[in-house]
Amino acid sequence: MPAPQFPAPLTLNSGLRARDAWPLDPTVIHLNHGSFGAVPSVVVAHQDALRRRADLSPVEWFPRIAERVQEARQRTAPFVGARAEDSVFVPNASAAATVVYNALQLESGDEILVTDQGYGAITMGAERLARRFGAAVRTVALPLLADDDEIVELFADALTPRTRLLVVDQITSPTARLLPTRRIADLAAERGVRTLVDGAHAPGLIPDAAAVAGGDWWFGNMHKWPCAPRGSALLVTTAP
Repeated sequence: MPAPQFPAPLTLNSGLRARDAWPLDPTVIHLNHGSFGAVPSVVVAHQDALRRRADLSPVEWFPRIAERVQEARQRTAPFVGARAEDSVFVPNASAAATVVYNALQLESGDEILVTDQGYGAITMGAERLARRFGAAVRTVALPLLADDDEIVELFADALTPRTRLLVVDQITSPTARLLPTRRIADLAAERGVRTLVDGAHAPGLIPDAAAVAGGDWWFGNMHKWPCAPRGSALLVTTAP
């Protein structure tokens, strides 16, 4: 039997082996980057430097926090195709969804549409919102082999005159399916329904993720594929 052939290690532009750019335990093969991300050593070092700066001169650092956050937002928002003035930092995708849910007012009998491939915490947030107002959550089942046209048609059939909010993933968490969120959101808008796009996994995978998502709100994690520090996410108002 011939010896197994392994691919050559991926290298960065610097020539450094990509695996060595992260301070990960060398005895562990890190495959689940999508859950908590992995922070590269250079980012960890920069975080440490900022913390040292804050500790060395708290009076200089903390009164300028709002200014520093604004600067970070101006640098980060364009990465997802958004404007800084339409974006805010949140700790994670679940917190972003909570911000939107807490800002909405529903009536008894209203409906929220979610999918059977939505992330659990986001769907549970929608259920809490519905209970608060006596509304209902309805689930759209997305067949694994359905194409984009079929998926849009499923949403078209699921929307009713009582639907007020549609929550849909840009890239689904359980199946990594890229959904046609702009087409879905445009369809919902024609029916007077607002759309929240869960782009938790989109930054770093979809160029201008917020800009192409459609809908009224979009959120995405920066601590997953963009390798930003943990606790970094954006909530964007995408409607004009």
